[in-house]
Amino acid sequence: MTDTASQYLDTLPAWDGIAYAANTAHHRVHDAAFLAATPITADASVLDLGCGSGDFTATIAGLVPAGHVVGVDAQPPMLAEARTRARENQTFVLGAVQALSTVLPSPAHDGSFDLVLSRSVLHWVPAVDQPVVYAGAARLLTPGGWLRVECGGAGNVKAVQALLDDVSAGLGGPTAPWTFADAATAMDWVEGAGLDHEAGGRGFVRTVAQHRRFDEASLLGWLRSQVYMAYEVGLPAAAHAEFRAAAEARLDELRRPNGTYDQTWVRLDLLVRRPD
Repeated sequence: MTDTASQYLDTLPAWDGIAYAANTAHHRVHDAAFLAATPITADASVLDLGCGSGDFTATIAGLVPAGHVVGVDAQPPMLAEARTRARENQTFVLGAVQALSTVLPSPAHDGSFDLVLSRSVLHWVPAVDQPVVYAGAARLLTPGGWLRVECGGAGNVKAVQALLDDVSAGLGGPTAPWTFADAATAMDWVEGAGLDHEAGGRGFVRTVAQHRRFDEASLLGWLRSQVYMAYEVGLPAAAHAEFRAAAEARLDELRRPNGTYDQTWVRLDLLVRRPD
């Protein structure tokens, strides 16, 4: 494992796979749109980078009954949850997405996958490590194979980040660790990995703004299962409860003018291909 991948694992939040799985409805609403732009065949070999609790990974497995899906995730609790919903044509590997050279080493796995995909994960990868991930995906793709990514992009959850950055600063904690890249930066990573973002007119690298629908309960579920821990890795354990209480005391700041708790998300959305 590379030094950067080791450092990443050391600073990852501690995920609860069951809690995460219970709070993914806002992602599932967008599954159909993601799949509509994803080249996938019934016999495809698919790699899911950051498979998490595995609900979407199982959906992909159902679309490739004659193929196989490999899920990679760095968190044992996530893989444990993913295995509870897995289909027969799924396997899992524990490891960081920056460490694909170790997790799926050469030459045995080179060119093994028709499709590499990742949903709502790569914004957790530090910017310095992003080229490593794209290069690793390129190595693992068959010639002509596709890389499909959706994750947080520039401007994502801006109101939430501003509020939590402020609360964290008051406790001497960190700012948000996420890499919310713009499309131009992502295109540089893609090109640096030797991937084709035009792909005969089918490819794209873009950001897309959308509203994610939340009420108070679902917003709290998302914050508690997927967001607070991003800050808590940089706060002493004794400050975690105070951090959460201070954030939730200001929850009304996240209301929209129409009174809802809907949030503005921006997604980095790309489809690129390994040249033949």
